[in-house]
Amino acid sequence: MAKLKAGAAQTNITPPLGAYLAGSLKARHATEVHDELHAKALVLDDGTTQIAFVICDVICIPREVCHAAKALIAERVGIPVERVLIAGTHTHSAPAMKPGFETIPNQGYLDFFSARVADAVQLAAGRAQPARLGYGVGKESRCVFNRRFRMKDGTVKMNPGYNNPDIVETVGPTDPDIAGLFVETIEGQPIAVLANYALHYVGAPGHMISADYFGLFAEELQRMAGAGFVAMLSNGCSGDINNINVHHPPMDRRPFAQTRKVARIVAAEVWRTWQTAPMTDDVPLSAAQTEITCGIRKPTSAELAESEAKWANASDDPTVDELYARERILVNEWEDTRTTPIQAFRIGDCGIVALTGEIFCQFGIDLKGASPLNPTFIIELANDYTGYVPTPLGHEHGGYETWLARSSYLAPDAGGQMVDAALELLNSFTTP
Repeated sequence: MAKLKAGAAQTNITPPLGAYLAGSLKARHATEVHDELHAKALVLDDGTTQIAFVICDVICIPREVCHAAKALIAERVGIPVERVLIAGTHTHSAPAMKPGFETIPNQGYLDFFSARVADAVQLAAGRAQPARLGYGVGKESRCVFNRRFRMKDGTVKMNPGYNNPDIVETVGPTDPDIAGLFVETIEGQPIAVLANYALHYVGAPGHMISADYFGLFAEELQRMAGAGFVAMLSNGCSGDINNINVHHPPMDRRPFAQTRKVARIVAAEVWRTWQTAPMTDDVPLSAAQTEITCGIRKPTSAELAESEAKWANASDDPTVDELYARERILVNEWEDTRTTPIQAFRIGDCGIVALTGEIFCQFGIDLKGASPLNPTFIIELANDYTGYVPTPLGHEHGGYETWLARSSYLAPDAGGQMVDAALELLNSFTTP
C-alpha cells in the first residue's frame, strides 16, 4: 500500500479597509487591521484517495462561493468537489460573505476569496511529501458556556448579562472536547494541525479586522512547537455556545486580552494531546457526500402583514424590530425547501463530519456518541451556510437563535436530518 503524503499552505484573504464586516445586525465597516485573515489548506493523499480541508478566517461561506472555489480546485489540482471541505471559523471581525440585515457582501471580494482558497489547496498539493499522521481528543471545559438561559419570567434569553438576578438556569449543554489531527514529516517536523473546538468566537473591537482567537491559537501553537507550520482551528457545534461566563465577568477588559487568553488555553491542550498521539504513515482515506432537503419556516399571514406594515413605516435608520420585519418578508419570498450538502471523511479510525450551519451543541454530542469511528469530530459552517440549527427543544424554548431571518430559517427537524445523514455516511465507511 502506498504511504501517506501530505502538504499544507495558507493564503492571505484580508479585505481592504472599508469592507462591510459580518456578525452584526447594523452595518459596520472595517477601519483597522489587528491581524491578517487566512485560508489554510491541508491536502492528504494515501495513493488512492486525495482529500483537502480548507479552514478560512470568515464568518461563513455560502454554497455558491464554495462551489466556485471547489470548481477551481478540481480544475487545477484534480481533487473532486465531494472530497474538498471548505469551512469558515466564524470570526465576527471579517468581511461579509452573505447578505443579512444591514450587511452587504462585495462580489469582488467573494471572487477574490474563492480564488485564494483554490490557491491555498494548489500550494498545499504542490508541497505534498511523505508524512505521518496522528489524532486525539483533549478536554477543556473552562472556555465554553451555553449562552441560553431560562429567566424568571419563563422566557429563554441569549446572553442575559453578567450576574443578572433573573437568571434561573442554562438550558443546554457544552462540549469540552478539543479534537486534533496532527500531520508531520517522516522525520517528525510539523506540517499541519487541524484542531476542532465548539466555541462560537471570543470577540474583537467593533471595527477591526481580526481572525479572532482562531488566528491567535495558531500563533500560540507555533510558539509552543517552536516551528512554523499551518495551524488550523475549526469550529465544532457551537450555535448556542460562547465564551461568556455570566457569573464571573473577565478581570482584564483590555482589547484582545480575553481572546489571547482563550487562544493560549486551547493551544496548550492541543499541544498536550499532540505529544501523546500515536503517529503512522499507513492511513487509509475515504470521503463521501450526500444532499438533504430541509423545510423552510415561513411567517404566518398575520405575521407577514404585520412585518410588511412595520417595514413600510421604517425609519432611515431602522430599529432591530424593523430589520427583523424585513428579514421575515424576504424569507417568505424563498422556496419552501432548502437543499444542502452533508459530508464525511474517514482518516484511519478518525471520522470528520462537515455540517452547514450554526449547529446547536447537543447535535454534536449526539452525533459523536453514535458514530462508529473514534474519534469523530464535526466541523460546522462547512460547504454552505444554512443559518442557526437549533434542536426541536430549542425551537420550543424560543430565543434569538430561533427568530425567523435569513440567519435562522430551517424547519425544527433540520438538525436531526443532518445528524441522520452524517451517521449514514460514517457507517458506510465501516460496512463491509
